Amino acid sequence: MAHSEPPSADMQLYQVNNASRKPRILLAASGSVAAIKFANLCHCFSEWAEVKAVATQASLHFVDRVSLPKDVTLYTDEDEWSSWNKIGDSVLHIELRKWADIMVIAPLSANTLGKVNIFNGVSQWFAILSRMLVSCIM
Repeated sequence: MAHSEPPSADMQLYQVNNASRKPRILLAASGSVAAIKFANLCHCFSEWAEVKAVATQASLHFVDRVSLPKDVTLYTDEDEWSSWNKIGDSVLHIELRKWADIMVIAPLSANTLGKVNIFNGVSQWFAILSRMLVSCIM
């Protein structure tokens, strides 16, 4: 009889119970001309996952908001600052971190890659998100 080991605690953090819901992906665009393809990425991911999107101010020069899937909400810096009024109010980036199973930064500019310190799990923008996938365009 084969001995099967239970999944480690680390692996359990990343497993999604597909029977109860779709995986939740927070898709982020950085300010690169490759962000022209951001709507295509949103469509591809939303076929099999729940998707919410965040975009830097620079990426909005390339992202066509009209072509995003209707069920994908796009958040910007303005949403972060306008949603909080007083102590006790929810904070958007914390709520998105709680919601997401994983964050995917694609496209990822070299500038943003330089700001992300993957080895320490610290980022200038996304310090509280521990499950992150980066995809550099270079």
